[in-house]
Amino acid sequence: MELSSLNKEYKLVRQDNMDKFIKLSHVNPKIVLVEEYWITSDETMGNRCAYFESYTQAEEYAYLLAANRSALNQNHKKPFCIFINGKETKVDGNLQQFLAGEFQLKQA
Repeated sequence: MELSSLNKEYKLVRQDNMDKFIKLSHVNPKIVLVEEYWITSDETMGNRCAYFESYTQAEEYAYLLAANRSALNQNHKKPFCIFINGKETKVDGNLQQFLAGEFQLKQA
């Protein structure tokens, strides 16, 4: 998939997730959103999100995701990022740099 298409998809999916989160937070103000985005082996965008009622649970889940993604990304072919309530975690999976064209996937 082209970088411009990946950027569009990423922005649309993030916006959709944030819109849903805002609606849900009106129902339950304590809700916490964890989002994960990554580049798959076939260079498409993968994503998932999960909701928690406890920030501590969300944080634990996010760092388990980060540990898993880091292990899968040892060859630097699958950039990723993880957000908690829309804020990026401290784990740098190079997805932002990849989408900006500043990070190239390493070839085998």
